[in-house]
Amino acid sequence: MSGPAELRSAAELPGTAESPSAELPGAAELPGKGESSGAAELPGAAELPGAAELPGAAELPGAAELPGTAGSPGVGEADGVEGGTLGAGGKARPVLLVVADSLAYFGPKGGLPSDDPRIWPNLVGAELDWDVELIGRIGWTCRDAYWALIGDPRVWAAVPRAGAVVFATGGMDSLPSPLPTALREQIRYLRPPTLRRWVRNGYQWLQPRLSHLGRPVALPPKVSVDYLEQSRHALAQLRPELPMIGVLPSVHDCEAYGRVHAGREPAVRALREWSAKTAVPLVDLADAVRDNIFSGDANPDGIHWGWEGHTAVARAMVKVLAEVRAPEGGS
Repeated sequence: MSGPAELRSAAELPGTAESPSAELPGAAELPGKGESSGAAELPGAAELPGAAELPGAAELPGAAELPGTAGSPGVGEADGVEGGTLGAGGKARPVLLVVADSLAYFGPKGGLPSDDPRIWPNLVGAELDWDVELIGRIGWTCRDAYWALIGDPRVWAAVPRAGAVVFATGGMDSLPSPLPTALREQIRYLRPPTLRRWVRNGYQWLQPRLSHLGRPVALPPKVSVDYLEQSRHALAQLRPELPMIGVLPSVHDCEAYGRVHAGREPAVRALREWSAKTAVPLVDLADAVRDNIFSGDANPDGIHWGWEGHTAVARAMVKVLAEVRAPEGGS
């Protein structure tokens, strides 16, 4: 495996031309500049469950309950994988399971299909010669990652073959979300359309102005870490040897959030404390993308990265993956 520094830049990869959003599937539902990973897409604090409402590990699907998990061979034990692909020597290719927000699949001009070779999960997969299973949506927090883990059958199918799991959420958690998530999520159901447009316009007018307060954030650090720990614990019960990686929040220059990110440092402190307790390594997205996000090459929405950002994140991920896989024989 070549070193992280040798990763091909996303901008150099052949692939789908950067399609304008109008050509993307469901373009009408994709966020435009006003809605793009902005207030209209973020969960708010008003929807947070109390500690008593959080499902405990005892409620998680166990190994016997996850389809295709019980009795499944480990990555190194399988001679072939039904529905998967074979790597060098005819052995099953491991899967990089990535549970993420839109930073994983948005480029400088908008959202992209999960198999686009230029986004960082696929750059990592290509470097490692692994398959990639990307599970994510706009605005996902650590809470959404947990819900995907216990509720998405694609995750259940990927876990037995996974070579590593990356929880690439947490950035949205730390952004200011002064208006309730429930309000944002219900706008699409309003009728007639004139009322829906009026409410959405009002929401988008208020969000950046109220964001200057910096709080509340979409998900408090304590709650984010609680969901991450439940996710880690559930996977550890099924695959104790499975490497897991988390991330520290990215940075942004987004007008929809008033260019405010007061919630980042508290989130970083909480995530580092969790990492120290669990030995789950963290990739600092801010270190990787800071130069790109404040350049003219990033997405104009001020949240999503350009191709150099994706390449830098891929390099950082490959480096950490090499470290966590070393005890099991390296790469």
